Formats: sequence, C-alpha cells, structure tokens
Amino acid sequence: MARNKQRSWGSGAGKKWGAARIAAMSIAVVLMSLAAGSSARAQDVPDSKDPAGMKRYEGSEIIGYRAPRFDEYVLPLGAPTEMYPPAYAKSKPIEGLVSYYTYLAPDGRTPTELFRNYKLEFQRLGITTLYEKAVGQHGWFGPTFNKIAEDSGVAQLLAYNEAEERMLVGKSKDADPTWYVVFVTVYKDGVLPDRLQGKVKKGQSAVAQIVVVTPQQMEKKMTFVNADDMKQALHDSGKVALYGLYFDTDKDVVKAESQPTLEEIAKLLKSEPSLRLHVVGHTDNQGKVDYNIDLSRRRAASVVRELTTKMGIAASRLDSFGCGLYSPVAPNTTDEGREKNRRVELVEW
Repeated sequence: MARNKQRSWGSGAGKKWGAARIAAMSIAVVLMSLAAGSSARAQDVPDSKDPAGMKRYEGSEIIGYRAPRFDEYVLPLGAPTEMYPPAYAKSKPIEGLVSYYTYLAPDGRTPTELFRNYKLEFQRLGITTLYEKAVGQHGWFGPTFNKIAEDSGVAQLLAYNEAEERMLVGKSKDADPTWYVVFVTVYKDGVLPDRLQGKVKKGQSAVAQIVVVTPQQMEKKMTFVNADDMKQALHDSGKVALYGLYFDTDKDVVKAESQPTLEEIAKLLKSEPSLRLHVVGHTDNQGKVDYNIDLSRRRAASVVRELTTKMGIAASRLDSFGCGLYSPVAPNTTDEGREKNRRVELVEW
C-alpha cells in the first residue's frame, strides 16, 4: 500500500514537473521565434524606422534611411527622359516631408515576391496607383534612385540593373495626400559600403527603395520679411535674402503664396522713391551648373515681372540676374544648408 502510494505520489509530481517543463519550453520557443522575427530589425541602420503605417516585407532590414525633412520632390509618372536632374515623360512636382527607406530582402527572395507584396500593401492601405513599371517595360529609373540613395551610401545597389526594375507610384485618398514611390531591383554591380560586404550578393539580393512624401508646410522661421526689415537689411549690408518667394520644382512661375512678400517689396519701393534694386536668384548645387544658372535667372525675372506688371513698380527701378549655385550662404552638404541657398536676394543699386 505504501509502495502504491509512493508510486502514485511520484506519478503526480512527474506530471506537474512535466507540465512546468513544457510551459517553460513553450515560452522559450515563443521567445526564440520573436527574436528570429526581430533579427532583421535589430540590424537596421541606427535610428531608422519604417514609414508610418506601412509594413515591411518580412525579414527585410533597413540598410539606408533618411528621416523626413521638408523638401521638394519630382514624382515620376512616366518613363525617364533625363537622368540628372531627373526628368520624366510625365511627372508631378510636390513638396512636403520627404523620407527615404532602402530595404534589403532576405536571402533567396525574388524581386517578383517583393514587388507583389508591396502591391498588396498598396491595396491594404487604400493607396491609389498612379503609375506602374513592370519588369521588362521601357524606362531606366536606376540612376534616378542612385542619386536619391547617395546620402545613405547604398546608391550603387540601385543603379545598374534595368532588366530587373519594377516600380509603383501612388497616393493616399486623403484631401491632402501622402505620396509613395516603391522601386524594386536586384543588386547587379557597383561599389558597396564595408558594412554590406558579404551581405549583399550580386545577382541575388533583392532591394526595395521607398520614398514617402507626407504633407506639411515649411516652417515659417525665415520666410516672411516685412518692408521695414528689408529697409534695415539694405541699410546695414546693401542686400536682403528673401525666402518667402515660392516656385514649384524646376519652374519659374511665382506661386500665389508669395503674394505677402511681393506686397512688402512693393511697399518698400513705394516708400523709398529713389531706391532701385537688383533682384538676384540663387539655387543650391543640386543639378547641372548651366541649368541652375538659367533657372535662377528666370525666377528673378519672374519676380520683377510680378512687381512691374501687377504692383505698379516702374521697370526702370528693377533689374534681374541669376547666380545659380555660385553664391551660397550655407554648406550644400546638408538639406538645411541647401534650403538656405535657395533664395532670392534684393541688392541695392
């Protein structure tokens, strides 16, 4: 009887101990699974994150990233016609918070898998597709995305494999939409940064470049200068830099939101009848030199036209000129510096 009790007691303890061991093992398996699922994320470049609301392809890691910054972007809606500065058969200049994400897919994944999953993600998010380039279709986008990815050191992953390129362009259905570009390719050639040596394989590694432009107005820290401030700056230094004159990307037509600044220039000139001004356009260093000089001249001339044809300022009191990239006020190595360099200056005659 005692023996039977002992056997019975031993059997019950064994069941309890076995259940505990199984539970512990189950937790360990779950933890191992979570770790495996997050291993790619753990290898993301520091301080990077996925686009808000958009899932990544499972197991992918972020190998290139630029955080959202207010900027201009030319949205491709047709095949490329110029490599640099980028131009397309059809496009739409937009601005907002522009961010870039470069993902490396897990080994063995094909660009077809990657692209189809992003198409499904467009459907899930209700993104309207505006343009699609399927594999084999005309148009080589690699050089365009090569330039986009320069800051993160992964440019040459994207540039050289026209045969494997696929692309989606879309926008959200909001009144003020978010814009999306998904570019998929396979690394074929080009110099890799040391951190990706051995990880990225020629002809095998599928890569996705995502561009997201979310709506946001530029901070108005330095945009509006009133007539009194202009007068003081001209007195102190003979010139004043204006950031409240707006143009679409690659365009020379003064936008409607420039009106307050134009009115202040006119107010200044009317209050100082003897004042004459050079209107001088400036750009950053992005793009070809001759192109930037021409664009800066056209924009300055457009400002003069607005003042003389719509605001009653005599043409003899104004002339226009464009310096292009040749007179920066900040380094062109950062977005903030380039933003400061894109300006119109009034210079006292």
